[in-house]
Amino acid sequence: MTDNRCIHGLDRRFCAPCNKGGAASRPRGAIGGVDLPEILRFLNEEQVRVTYGAVGEVLGIIPRALGGRLGCRTPERSWIVNAETGLPTDYSKDEMHPSLFRTDDMISSGMELVMRMTAWKAERDKSG
Repeated sequence: MTDNRCIHGLDRRFCAPCNKGGAASRPRGAIGGVDLPEILRFLNEEQVRVTYGAVGEVLGIIPRALGGRLGCRTPERSWIVNAETGLPTDYSKDEMHPSLFRTDDMISSGMELVMRMTAWKAERDKSG
């Protein structure tokens, strides 16, 4: 028997957040309620790398599908990296952010990404 529970621990059929909206709403596996542009904003402001897997976990997509959502390679998008190499996939040196290797800090789980983004948002709300 397959587990029919959503990320909120409820029966998928009766979970309002998971069933909210139509086809354009965030995928059922997503956590945190953030979108890719907001993740990219966070990564660029905080200048921290994150794995494709962590971003995929937050968005509710497989990491392999993330490349298509990212679009063209730019320094602003180069913060999303391969977990094993710490490098953005198929980026040339010119396409990578100049501060990409400023630190070894790398977010490797969706939960860590959501937690750090929550703290980042709270700090911004406090100062702005």
